[in-house]
Amino acid sequence: KELLQTCIKPVLLNLKDYTKLTVPLLRGLSRLLSLLSSWFNKTLGEKLLDHLQKFADPERIIGHMIWREGDEPLVAAAIMDLFELLPQGPHFVENLVKTTINLEAALPRYKPCGTCSPYRAPLARYLNKHCVAAVAFFLQEDYLKDPMYSDLLQDIVKREDSLSLRS
Repeated sequence: KELLQTCIKPVLLNLKDYTKLTVPLLRGLSRLLSLLSSWFNKTLGEKLLDHLQKFADPERIIGHMIWREGDEPLVAAAIMDLFELLPQGPHFVENLVKTTINLEAALPRYKPCGTCSPYRAPLARYLNKHCVAAVAFFLQEDYLKDPMYSDLLQDIVKREDSLSLRS
């Protein structure tokens, strides 16, 4: 256990500062989480959500000039990919959905911007894994009436990787 903690420490130190996040680092963390998810608590998810929300401010993110132009949304999508692996996953449904909507609104300000959102696939996998909490969230009257939320839900439910969400 001590050896594992020693090996994990450098990865966790890089997570403290969102400007140190890279897609390879986040993929490595994803592998760690898939093996050792019980070692991580809700604080990790809260920190990741905090980092993710920063990407809704493209001017700030681009101003750091850390990532290659156009890679910024991919880093944010890699952060989103981690949520389905967190042991307290259902806890983040509301915040992750709202953050996704904010990230998608900011997406055109990143260059080059593709036509598809890189956030839908990781959100769909996350919501599919936590389908009870996801359905409970989207069926709240305020969100059901809001076209942004209802359109997002319809799009995600249509995806191939949303089988549990459709059931």
